[in-house]
Amino acid sequence: MSHTENDLRELLTGRAGEQEGAAARLDTIIGRGRRIRRTRRALTAGAAALAVTAVALTGVQLRPGEAPVAQRPVDSAQVEPPGPEIPEKFEVRLGAERFDLGLIHSERFETMGARSVTFTPTSTSTGYRVVCDDPGAWVVTVLRLKGGEPGGSAARCGNVPGGHHDERSAPADWLERPHSMQVWVFPADAPVRKVAEEVTGCRPIGKGRDCDGPAQLRALMNPEVRERLLAEVGDRTGRWAVAIYDRPAAPGTPTG
Repeated sequence: MSHTENDLRELLTGRAGEQEGAAARLDTIIGRGRRIRRTRRALTAGAAALAVTAVALTGVQLRPGEAPVAQRPVDSAQVEPPGPEIPEKFEVRLGAERFDLGLIHSERFETMGARSVTFTPTSTSTGYRVVCDDPGAWVVTVLRLKGGEPGGSAARCGNVPGGHHDERSAPADWLERPHSMQVWVFPADAPVRKVAEEVTGCRPIGKGRDCDGPAQLRALMNPEVRERLLAEVGDRTGRWAVAIYDRPAAPGTPTG
C-alpha cells in the first residue's frame, strides 16, 4: 500500500497534539520522502539506459582482447588457392627460330574428366598448354589439323603437354571462326594399362616390353580406350586448367 504526501501530512497533523514535537518533524519527514522519490527516479532512469546499451550490443560477442569481426585479418589457411599456375607465355621453337606467344584464353576445372575448350585464334600460330595440380595426371588433347584430320597428344601432366599450330598445320578456316579442343584428364592411378590391354592388347612400341609407358600413351589416343577409362574412374576431384596462346591479332582480324 502507498501513501500520498497529503495522507502523511493529515496523519501527522492529527497526532500533533498527542506527541510533543510531532508537528515540528512534519516538514523533515516530508522532505526526506521527496529525496527518496528523486533517488528512485534517478535509479530507474539509469537502469533504462543500461538496458538500451545491452540491446545495442546484443550479437557482438568479443573475447578479451579480441578485435571486432570487421577488423579481424583473413585467415589465410581458410582461403582456397586458385589452382595450378597458368604461364603467361608459351615458347615456340621452330628449328633455329624461337619466339613467345601470349596468353589469349584460359579455363579452369575442379574435376577431372572430358572437357571441350572453345577459343578464337588470332593468327595461324596458336599454342596450347594443360597444367594440373597433380603432375602425375594423364592428359590427352585432340585438336583438328589441316585437312580436317584430328591430331593431338597424350602425356603425364608434369611433362608439360601442349602443342602448337603454324601456317602448315592450321586448317584453312583457322582464322574464320572459333575452334574447340577436346581435353581428357585422368587421375595418376587410373588403370590405363588394364584398359589398354583389354581394348587394344597394348603392344609395345619398338623394343619396349609388354604394355610400357609409351604404349600406354599411344593407347590413350584410341577413343574407345578413353571412353572405357572415363567410365571406370568418372569425374574425380582434381584441379587443372587449359591455356591458349597466340600472336597479336592482325589489323582487321575479328576476335571474340
